[in-house]
Amino acid sequence: MSARILVVDDSATIRKVVAAILSAHGYESLLAADGTDALELLQHESVDLVLLDFLMPRMNGYQFCRELRASEEHHALPVVLMSAKGDKLRGQFVEQTGAVDAIAKPFDARGLIAVVEGALKKQREGRVPPVPEAGAMLSEEAALDRPSRNLSEDPGVRRFHASLEFAQALGRIIGPDLERELPGLEHEALRNALGRAITPEAIGSLAILLKTTGLSSNGREALAGDLSVISIAEVLQMLDLQRQSGALSIFTKKREITLYIQSGTLTWASAHGLGDEFLLGRYLLETGNVDREELNDAIEQHTTSRRLIGERMVELGLVTEDQVRRALTRQTSELLYEVVRWQKGRFSFIVGSEHPLALKTALGLETGSLVMEGFRRVDEWRLIEGSFDFDEVLVPDPMAIERISNENHLTHKERSVLGAIDGARTIREIVGEMGGSSFDLCKIVYQFLNSRLVRRKAA
Repeated sequence: MSARILVVDDSATIRKVVAAILSAHGYESLLAADGTDALELLQHESVDLVLLDFLMPRMNGYQFCRELRASEEHHALPVVLMSAKGDKLRGQFVEQTGAVDAIAKPFDARGLIAVVEGALKKQREGRVPPVPEAGAMLSEEAALDRPSRNLSEDPGVRRFHASLEFAQALGRIIGPDLERELPGLEHEALRNALGRAITPEAIGSLAILLKTTGLSSNGREALAGDLSVISIAEVLQMLDLQRQSGALSIFTKKREITLYIQSGTLTWASAHGLGDEFLLGRYLLETGNVDREELNDAIEQHTTSRRLIGERMVELGLVTEDQVRRALTRQTSELLYEVVRWQKGRFSFIVGSEHPLALKTALGLETGSLVMEGFRRVDEWRLIEGSFDFDEVLVPDPMAIERISNENHLTHKERSVLGAIDGARTIREIVGEMGGSSFDLCKIVYQFLNSRLVRRKAA
């Protein structure tokens, strides 16, 4: 009778691949998406070995092992860690959980089968390491030697503490050399200066630079390339067809957009180095959920509390969770529209990578329809950008405006743009000062020029 193996991994693709490899070598496999699902399955199924991913939502590999060791029936069930961080965590995981072995992803079929056969043989021959009692297992952060302050589920807090740790590490590296070059420099003053300078935003910019120079860690990078060779639309289409999950980062030397994908759908997007038009507050202002003064107050309190701006505004009673979700949907959609326009840069897809906010929002946007809208906007942008120079100055035509105004054909936004065209400011200045979507504002200017409501100012 073939051995039954429980495969626990949050990636459906990895589960399918591992199951196919096991089946081809005569093993029967059972599949679970995380530790919680695996424990439920073990209540009515018996297995001989567990192949266990480490980083999973709801219940990770270490938490699953602690529950396993607390079970009288499954206390001694052999476990093999299956993770991209297997090499780094191998010793700690084996020691703390009594795991039989660990294998690092990505792995080939021969490597996986060799580990499986070795683990089963050790189990049969009684050579597996002693399994600890659940009560004797350390807390997760102590077992893996990770600072507990970085385990906060609030992304703002995590980024803030990460920036502090980065500043402290940088001080330890450059401090001795600086003190030799500048004898009067106080180490404490250096640390304080670095703490002020190394903000989460600064780290984001440094991360973009590291990616473009190829110095950053690839982690579980499954796909990477050049936008001039493969468009981001093609990448998104492939991830959708394969129902992949992970983080797709698109970056140049100065800007970056990261799209978080879950089973092919877009759950959230983040950005560094882009203009204010992509900030969440802009979308809340445009929908009239808050006014400028309320937004500024919330931003000030957000900076002090390190909470997410949307969460802080909900706490203050300024908006509802549903209104924040709608704003996040618009923000995420427009970031995808923006990145579809990029023709230069690089992309990297990290399989299984997650962000707490992406897990929390879980927008579930279909990338196919968003990409089609992005293409439509690209075509319109070409027409718009070819029709005027952003440094041109426009002047209104009073007679044409009076006729249109009497017929009441203008929307509120169109009236705002028309009011901003004063014969003195350039199109670039008007778009920048209005602070809305560059695409929407330029489209209105384009329509005004074509309908002769405004004209170019003579040189």
